[in-house]
This record gives sequence, structure tokens and C-alpha cells, in this order.
Amino acid sequence: NTSATADIVRRAVEAKKNVLAMSVGRLLDQGSLFLLAQKNHVALLIPSGAIAGLDAVKAAGLAGIVSVTLTSRKPPMGFIHNEYLKSRNIHLENIRKETVLFDGDVAAAVRHFPLNINVAATLKLACGKGVELRIRIIADPKITRNTHEITLEGACGRITTKTENTICSDNPKTSYLAVLSGIQTLKEYSSSVKIGT
Repeated sequence: NTSATADIVRRAVEAKKNVLAMSVGRLLDQGSLFLLAQKNHVALLIPSGAIAGLDAVKAAGLAGIVSVTLTSRKPPMGFIHNEYLKSRNIHLENIRKETVLFDGDVAAAVRHFPLNINVAATLKLACGKGVELRIRIIADPKITRNTHEITLEGACGRITTKTENTICSDNPKTSYLAVLSGIQTLKEYSSSVKIGT
């Protein structure tokens, strides 16, 4: 999730090329990019990543969403080299119990945890404009899996999802499901049969 992500995606869309974006956090404030993709008739594909239930979230948005909370838990070392935590003098190696590292809005979460919380940006895009997300990021030394819980209240009722993800062997900051989600998004894009919302 680099600062160049939005620029790379924009150049591809301007060249009328379809794009699959895994680093979603840098796209949150790029509304004009989504409009450009529509204008140029290109696909801007954003996989669900390491969370479940975006199909239901998008459907719930049609009737109105009242509140959404995303709680993400990872082993402390999943946050290694995080500058925000260093600036707050939080030493990951000293965490012995579940510790809330962040509790706030999605923009701040993505800014402070750019390598850990792409799921928050993806969830925000699925919810649409005007929906405020509460993001809680927790380091928990007792877990071995990256866990994401979504709780949504809306006109359609209450939705709760939880994923306990195996950590990607190539990158401990991300989940294996995120990789599989990208592959599945490409498969669906090239298929004439669509299952789910």
C-alpha cells in the first residue's frame, strides 16, 4: 500500500485499461477516479480481501445503514515497523494481553495502519457515502490468525460477520484469504455466471 497506488491506478484507467486494486486504502479519497473509470468504460475491480459479507453490506445499503463497526485483531508482530505505534511509544514485544491500538474513523485508520487495514477501506467503499464506520484495531498475543469482525445495523436488520484468517506465508501483515479474494475476483470478472450480490 504505497503512496503511488492511486497514481498507478489512475494512469491505467486513463489508458482505458481494466485494473484490479488490492491496496485500497489509497483510493478512499479518489472519487474522481471512480467517475473516470465509468466514463472510460473500464473495470476497476476491488476484491473483498480478508473480510466476509460485503455482498450483504452492499444490499443493506440500498435500504439504509445506521451504523457499522469493524474490529480487527492481529498478533502483535503483525504490526511490526508501524510508525504510528512507534510515535505513541507502543512496544509490540511488551504486549501480553489484548490491547486496543486504535479506535476511530476509517480515514485515520487507513492513514495510521496503511499495511494492515485495507479491509476498512474496502468496507467503507461498500457502505457508500454518508455512512460512518467505527474502526477498532487490536493486538492480541493469544491469537495466531488475523481476525476481522463486522457488525452492521440497518433498515434490513443486523448483520454480523467474522473471519479468522490464516496469515499469508509470504507477508505476515496480510491474510491468505485476501490473496484468494483477488484471484476469485479475476475469475468472476472473466465469467458470464455471477453468484452472489
